[in-house]
Amino acid sequence: MPGTPLPPPAPPFDDWPIQLADGRFGYVWYAAPSVLINQVHVPHATVEAVDALHDAFDRVIAVERADYERRGGLLFIHDWRRIDGYERPARQVYLSRMRRRTPGYVRKAVAVLPGTPLLKMAVQTANVLMALRIGGSFALASDPSEVLSEHGVERPTRVGWYE
Repeated sequence: MPGTPLPPPAPPFDDWPIQLADGRFGYVWYAAPSVLINQVHVPHATVEAVDALHDAFDRVIAVERADYERRGGLLFIHDWRRIDGYERPARQVYLSRMRRRTPGYVRKAVAVLPGTPLLKMAVQTANVLMALRIGGSFALASDPSEVLSEHGVERPTRVGWYE
């Protein structure tokens, strides 16, 4: 995929098979039970990175629709520990892409964030959007391992099948 060369996934995903890698943003995995995980490796989110990430989400959403609909929607785990900020237009594009999808595709989202107030504010805005339009809830976390354990996420076995 386009973009800069990616470092390997950071723990706890460092031994997971690569399902989708894109130098514009990072990695995406689909795991049981109906969990869409992304680990962003760009420190500053741009419109290009956000569009590429949402294009990846759209591919997984299309392929896995039957699976996640049985479970009442997807659990999104956003590993955004490496992001320190974003372009204002990138935030607007992110929210716009969420609004375009049919409500009900998300059952819950969890963002693993550094202590950056700007990112926390963006997540709070997304939480309001989810509550009013999309459904589901948005939570904050500091350790992706705890989130995986709390939700019983299983390490995927498939490799490279969303590219």
